[in-house]
Amino acid sequence: MVDPAVLRRFSSGAARYEAHAHAQRLSAADLLAYTGASLGPSPRTNDSFVEPAPDRGRAPKGGLAFKILEPGCGTGLYTRMLLDAFRGASVFGVDISEAMVRVAKRGIDDPRARFAVADAEEIATGSYDLVTSNAVFQWFLYLPRTLARMASLLPGGGLLTFSFFGPETYAELDAALRASALRRGAHDGGRVAAAAFHSREEISDALSAAFPRWDVAERRYHQEYRTLADLLRSIRYKGTRGGGGRESWSPGMLARVEEAYRERDGGIKATYQVFLCRGAIPEGEGG
Repeated sequence: MVDPAVLRRFSSGAARYEAHAHAQRLSAADLLAYTGASLGPSPRTNDSFVEPAPDRGRAPKGGLAFKILEPGCGTGLYTRMLLDAFRGASVFGVDISEAMVRVAKRGIDDPRARFAVADAEEIATGSYDLVTSNAVFQWFLYLPRTLARMASLLPGGGLLTFSFFGPETYAELDAALRASALRRGAHDGGRVAAAAFHSREEISDALSAAFPRWDVAERRYHQEYRTLADLLRSIRYKGTRGGGGRESWSPGMLARVEEAYRERDGGIKATYQVFLCRGAIPEGEGG
């Protein structure tokens, strides 16, 4: 299951999530193109990445019979893209946050979409042509087990794709936190939550254990903020908690970290490291 603290943060920020989801929107668009390309010929080799955009005029694999599972659908940002891209497909969105699902239901009036409040890591039944998820899997507690479960939901020819935020996300904030701590004589400054996310190698190992064919590609997105407080506010509304274990910052700490940030980077900048990941089940195999 998802860390309960993460669930609380995502639920509390549900109403404001999409207004601040800059990187998540970019990763969703890239993931959709990656998914569309992957629904063509099978991946040629591990670590190969095909760039063509999806065919938005035709649903793949037989139109209405094409079933999509979206673990961690959140507010429906990626769900809407899937419904638009794959006009004949149905999408089943699952999220552990009831608040997020409420927002998704309000924003999507489409008979092809249905939603449920459930723990996506515990889904163990059903059969889908495509399982796809944007910016969610980094929060799962048991990634190898979850990937194995997703593989069991796919028939031969089935596909899993997901975007995954990497450990170099918010690297600038992470460095500023450590620099500020060193100035005060501390050697154990706070770290951003993303520093504990899985590396590309760890994701690759988990994918290769669950899927006969797989690959991982990398993207980086960049955003600038007027002040550190603006960045932290955006992080809070996205539920990602970039400031390590802190729930609040004192004015003095905010000023110290912002000073270190500007000296190092010349402004308040944020990098988002995103992995686009794919696992494929060859025809004639699968659960």
